[in-house]
Amino acid sequence: MLYNTDAIVIRTVRYGETHAILTLLTPEGRVSAMAKSALKPQSRLAAGARLCAQGTYFIYQGSGLGNIRQVEVTASRRRLHEDLESAAYAAYFCDLVFATAPERPVGDPAMYRQFSALLDTLIGRPKDSALLARVFETKICYWLGVSPDWRFCIRCHTPLVNGYRYHMGEGGFVCSACTTTSDGNLSYAVPSSTAKILYLFERTSIEKLGRLDISAATSRALTQALYYQLTDFGGLYLKSRDVLNQLLDVFDRKDGESG
Repeated sequence: MLYNTDAIVIRTVRYGETHAILTLLTPEGRVSAMAKSALKPQSRLAAGARLCAQGTYFIYQGSGLGNIRQVEVTASRRRLHEDLESAAYAAYFCDLVFATAPERPVGDPAMYRQFSALLDTLIGRPKDSALLARVFETKICYWLGVSPDWRFCIRCHTPLVNGYRYHMGEGGFVCSACTTTSDGNLSYAVPSSTAKILYLFERTSIEKLGRLDISAATSRALTQALYYQLTDFGGLYLKSRDVLNQLLDVFDRKDGESG
């Protein structure tokens, strides 16, 4: 069977000297296929085999791994390969999608659209990279099903006002009335705007996301809360995030202190 699909490259694995196995995010989900001779500079598949490349992929699917016969690239996104920080963020975003997206054909077209918009926005607004990471992490939590209703206390389900805390053991915010001494070091105070911002990130399309002025304290709270949601509740322990954090440390720009 020969079929074509819109897709974005989210992983490239070398196979032999010149071949590559590509993992593609499509509107119908994640799919892997062989791109023969794609690592040769003169290959007609070379442009479509790079991480974050987007286009129409023509795939022959037999009984095993599919073969990519042709690619019509619509967005090469070379800018993401020319800047070290942008490349690190792009690699992290690709890993998030790889770990989250279901296999074709049961994928979510919204994930494909949001991921495409994320990469384009990363190119257009590189100074907002950390903020974009928090936005996409919030959406990943939602797609994984580990996102609470950020607006309410996870214990009494009342709307949150000032004085609430993030609870690392329960994965959500706890209001001041429900906070007990037995929580100990499992919870910590967050700025009053944190819950509203997370709800906004979860519900707003990335292409419609305007400029947001977020304090350093709120950025740190978002970073820490989303880290616990993704690791302890989503099970995502990604090396690309460690690499990204190390790179930001080298640049003296701690993750969560910009945006």
